[in-house]
Amino acid sequence: MYTLIIASCFAGFFALYNTSKKAKLSGSGNIEKWLQLHPARAKQLGLLLIILSIAAWIAKDGWGIGGFSAFLLIMTVASIVVAIAPMQYVHIHHLAFLTAVCFLFELIIF
Repeated sequence: MYTLIIASCFAGFFALYNTSKKAKLSGSGNIEKWLQLHPARAKQLGLLLIILSIAAWIAKDGWGIGGFSAFLLIMTVASIVVAIAPMQYVHIHHLAFLTAVCFLFELIIF
């Protein structure tokens, strides 16, 4: 569950990052190109994913711990995206593989 929450928050912030006019944006992937060509929809999608991840975290852990953890998650994801995305290391197939592996470990261990 936590893996999907973190992945949705990361995807939401990445969508919002790709609508920025000041950032050095990568146009290498189809998803990045679509996000940059449709900034209004990308902002809606990004905000929706972030709000869903916050709501899921609060529903899973409660208002206190869930809200604080969601706040920390947003700060961490934002710093990771801002630091790594300009170097163009973020690719959708890497993220999909990493999310699938983490999700499988989460299902096996917990």
